[in-house]
Amino acid sequence: MATATIDYSGLVKARDIRAQAEARARGPSEISVLQAMIVIGEEKWAEAMAIAEDAAYPWAMRAALRGATMLVRGSETMDTLAFLLDLSPDETDRLFLDAAEVRL
Repeated sequence: MATATIDYSGLVKARDIRAQAEARARGPSEISVLQAMIVIGEEKWAEAMAIAEDAAYPWAMRAALRGATMLVRGSETMDTLAFLLDLSPDETDRLFLDAAEVRL
């Protein structure tokens, strides 16, 4: 009787497939600041940036927001921006989905 070796290294588990599908449904993992600005709109963006420019706000976060060219989901910069814009997690997902549709 011969024995066989099965290589399971390429096996994709159902939970991994579900996690990948959920991540795709939430949109891309990063968008440009310009894409976000276009989706958010001038007025709301200006309000958030006015708060971010307040000297009482931590200097490092103000610098990160001013210097950002990309927004990465789950980063401190994106979390700060979501706070300033008063975005819920669902609204943040919608921002990433909508912004990904903006072609520059």
